[in-house]
Amino acid sequence: MHAVLRRSRLFIVAAVLTLILAAGCTRVQLAYNTADFFIERYANGYLALDSVQLAGWRPTLNETLNQHRNEELPYLAAFFDMAWRGVRDGLTEATVDCLFDRFEEIYGRHSLLAVDLATPLFANASPRQVRQLDERFREDAAKAERDRQRTERSADKRAERYAESAAWWIGPLSAEQRRIVADVTARIPDTSGLWEPYRTTKQRELLRLMQGGAGEDEIRRFLHHWLVEYRDAPAELQQAAAGIRTGVAELFLRLDATLSPAQRERFADRLKTFRDDFMKLQQRRPQMVPLHCA
Repeated sequence: MHAVLRRSRLFIVAAVLTLILAAGCTRVQLAYNTADFFIERYANGYLALDSVQLAGWRPTLNETLNQHRNEELPYLAAFFDMAWRGVRDGLTEATVDCLFDRFEEIYGRHSLLAVDLATPLFANASPRQVRQLDERFREDAAKAERDRQRTERSADKRAERYAESAAWWIGPLSAEQRRIVADVTARIPDTSGLWEPYRTTKQRELLRLMQGGAGEDEIRRFLHHWLVEYRDAPAELQQAAAGIRTGVAELFLRLDATLSPAQRERFADRLKTFRDDFMKLQQRRPQMVPLHCA
């Protein structure tokens, strides 16, 4: 689950989700309460915003974070409460399927906020900033390709990364659990070879819009089609994404069946801590929205 929660693609989405969703149990509140500072740094690293741009953007950033606190934290708290109850009682296929559905819903809601947050930055970027963004995109693509080649060279290393993520949640893995991780991850599709060309294509399109002086409405519409709707994602990528969901769900269920009492307690405690942190961060009366399964 830890690896799944970290999957984000646009830099603002990455900032929001990394800082808010995947900060680590003991650091969630610190990360959330300093999110404005770190998101500014993240955006500045891609666009080198000047003081006037920062001053003009901060109200949008503050409004978005306030909206997130008031509207999204109840969803996050409810999601982790559902996950906690599922792990406490023992995961079932229906529970895992519901959790994936709810996570995708939450991810979509965050993507909408991220689009609103990023749009004015992209629409008001100077030619120099567009060139810098182009350079950062190219650097990111080169790093992603190096990472992909390392992953392709060693299935064992890929399995080890999944095992490390699992161990963060449940504690040291037994030999049987490591065999399960190796077996399942060997069959989980690797989307890097599909995702990177798609992402590069969309980044090129975004840069052309910015170079052509596109306004906020056009930029927002483009980002929404790309990041929220995945409107023109290749069929192969969509199929691979479905395969990842199926594989990770299988991994959860097979590992759940092997959890020792101590591992189950640790897993449940981690989830409960996330839930409690997202409750405490709410400024109004803490609440959890009802989450339903189909």
